[in-house]
Amino acid sequence: MTFKMIPSIIALLCTLFCSALNATTLDDLKPHVPSSDKTWAEQWFYNVAVPDVGYFKISLQTYIAPDFTISTPKAYVHLAFTPLNGKTVKYDIFRDELILKGFDDVKKFHYEIPGVVVANQDQLQVTYNDFNFTMRWDGEHAYYWRGANPGQTPFGIIPEIPGVGGKWFLYTVGTPIQYTFSDGIRSLFGSGYAQVDKGWYDKESSAGMIYSMGLSDELYYMFTGAKVGTSNIELWAGRYISDKYDLIFYPAIGNLSVKREYDSCSGYFKLEMNKIRYRMIMEVTSPFESFYPLEFPSVIIFGGEQKYMKSMKANVQFSLYEFGQLEESISMDQALLEFSGPFYCDALPN
Repeated sequence: MTFKMIPSIIALLCTLFCSALNATTLDDLKPHVPSSDKTWAEQWFYNVAVPDVGYFKISLQTYIAPDFTISTPKAYVHLAFTPLNGKTVKYDIFRDELILKGFDDVKKFHYEIPGVVVANQDQLQVTYNDFNFTMRWDGEHAYYWRGANPGQTPFGIIPEIPGVGGKWFLYTVGTPIQYTFSDGIRSLFGSGYAQVDKGWYDKESSAGMIYSMGLSDELYYMFTGAKVGTSNIELWAGRYISDKYDLIFYPAIGNLSVKREYDSCSGYFKLEMNKIRYRMIMEVTSPFESFYPLEFPSVIIFGGEQKYMKSMKANVQFSLYEFGQLEESISMDQALLEFSGPFYCDALPN
């Protein structure tokens, strides 16, 4: 090492240290003050699984679009329900009236569209046409990380480096819940599981991603890969929690300790991730007709071309090896699979 390298090393260490201080935490479930008066999106994603019944997706968002004359955030809500046997029903709701509290205290977090939705740190309630849903926690949260900061993003400190992208983390990988749902035809209630993730940004946080998550009596999981900024570098990470194993797959660059295959036009995705002792292989298939497109906020707010395609009809097969020996094989009849950006299939009808 030469003396010429010392300033660069010090600068890198300072950047990483400062980034760690600005890392996401569980308190970031609270809303944030927009960092731009031209483009802004803040999102609370509730993915709810009820074994043998179906999957619910409730996305609560605030946004500022370039055509706003006054840069006051408005509300957008995406609702979807995919029964185990049946077609997806979904709604997209835009409202000017929004009540948002708790900017300085996560315990006071409150998202409300009068007459439509109310959410806080403990529960969620939606009343909209034929989509009436309630959810409350009914057990301990399974946070992503162990240690002092369980709310740090799955990609570690990489997204915290200035210029890389927006903020995103998992509030819980899986938590038992009690829920109710009615649509005018059926009335459902009972227990299930929820995964909640959160993001906020004033520009696109990546050039594309693949995301899969699932919740069942046997397994909580989330695996995702995204292109770093506008580069072609892919960063992958994931969490696997079963009765026997509790594994964090640390951030890894694609084609090193990660192997992946995908064909979004066939609804296919295969991922292999490795640790020192473990090798995890996940194979996901979902009928192409079960996917639906979503252009908000990427296209509508940021003017990009990063469309999203989502399915909650994915069938998943896991094989977990320890020291080369198959130790666990778990299948899941219904899970979530998403593709965006260059991973998106242009053949998907709008």
